[in-house]
Amino acid sequence: MPMRIGAVLFLALLLPACSSRVPYLPGAEPARRAYTKPSSKAAGVIATARSVKGKRYKWGGHSPAEGFDCSGLIYWVYRRHGVKVPRVSWRQYTAGRFVAKNNIRPGDIVFYKVQTGKSVHVGIVTEKGTFIHSPRSGKGVTESDMRNPFWMEHYVGARRLL
Repeated sequence: MPMRIGAVLFLALLLPACSSRVPYLPGAEPARRAYTKPSSKAAGVIATARSVKGKRYKWGGHSPAEGFDCSGLIYWVYRRHGVKVPRVSWRQYTAGRFVAKNNIRPGDIVFYKVQTGKSVHVGIVTEKGTFIHSPRSGKGVTESDMRNPFWMEHYVGARRLL
């Protein structure tokens, strides 16, 4: 009998926890987010960024011939579409308009704090919930999932340039 009461008590405590809503945590994103179809200008920006996937990382680089660092990729891509943007990431962080995390759209730029100091990492949001960026030496321009726990943990903001 005591075993049965213990099991009932355990289930009584467990079931409400399983069915209750998970509280909102600042910085947390839903596991699946519906991304909007990009505007024609954003689609062009994304296509240009994808055209250099695999190009090597080069600190200070801002062209396909020499390679790209993260901010150099943003600088090169957006200038191809007539958008003037500062060359370095910490200045890009003040360009355009602020975008709330729940309002990010394809073509926006997203920022991550992955090192100490003034430096921030930056990439271009796609229609797939990914972002295109030039992450580090030894790895070329790539597309990464924004829902990856690493990127979610290091997210610091987004800007709209288009």
